Amino acid sequence: MEPLVGIVMVNWNRADDTLACLESIRRMDYHNVRVTLIDNGSTDGSAEVLGRIPDIDFVPAGENLGIARANNIGIRRALDAGAAYILLLNNDTIVQREMLTRLVQACQRDPRVGIVGPAMYYYDAPTTLWFAGGRILRWRGDTAHVGMHEPDHGQYAGTRETDYITSCALLARREVFEEVGLIDPAYFIYFDETDLCVRARRAGWKILFVPEARLWHRISSTMGSGSARYWHHYTRSRLIFIRKHARPVEKASALAYVALVDTPRLLAHFLRRRKTDCIGPFLRGIGQGLTARFEPAAPAAPAAPEDSWRRS
Repeated sequence: MEPLVGIVMVNWNRADDTLACLESIRRMDYHNVRVTLIDNGSTDGSAEVLGRIPDIDFVPAGENLGIARANNIGIRRALDAGAAYILLLNNDTIVQREMLTRLVQACQRDPRVGIVGPAMYYYDAPTTLWFAGGRILRWRGDTAHVGMHEPDHGQYAGTRETDYITSCALLARREVFEEVGLIDPAYFIYFDETDLCVRARRAGWKILFVPEARLWHRISSTMGSGSARYWHHYTRSRLIFIRKHARPVEKASALAYVALVDTPRLLAHFLRRRKTDCIGPFLRGIGQGLTARFEPAAPAAPAAPEDSWRRS
């Protein structure tokens, strides 16, 4: 018996990517799935195309809610449908045929495993790693993908615990959301999954990287790698994460690092590369990240309102 898995995907102006991802889902060897697809106010005709796909739960949001709020819509609908697991999956990915089977098996081997994720590779360099686990850099208030840009020679073989799983492909038990809450909507995009993983670990759940499960990722196909939009949202979310979860000494260190190291470095980078369009959004991201409001997490009963680091 395969437990029901609710697959939650968000589309924003990338119908071709989404259709390719859905086709890879149809080829999986795990069949008891329910796909919820949220269209985040696309303006390129995506909603009209994707809304005609049969056998998926299609939700036209009508506006760009951001990844956190849109994912919460899908998570609630999956919980209401009785899903035992929820898979948050980027629409710009191609999944391995056995990926979901291997992720669910990793959870079923240990009832305290709450969140798992696969090895992730660059779509255009299919044997080069993008993600082999994640590390939270406490004193810098930042995160880092393990293995990024490395050719895969089996150096990260073996399931192991990790600080976080990126929501590019994150499988969680329903009980995790019911215990620690949904995605914090204070994050428009970025750090939202890290926040969830920190809260889950605080509650005693294990977080595992499962390298035998795999997918391939078209990096930043939506936000644009190194774009002004990217730097705005990444900086904003990073500062929210620092304010929310860092201990006092870590918070002082991380904020000093942002102010004295990263800000001068990035401003010089923008000027050197003639990317002056990034300067304003980056600085606004700092301001918003320092002032944004967030709420304490609350348990997530199905159809509950949106909820919003303690290190183990």
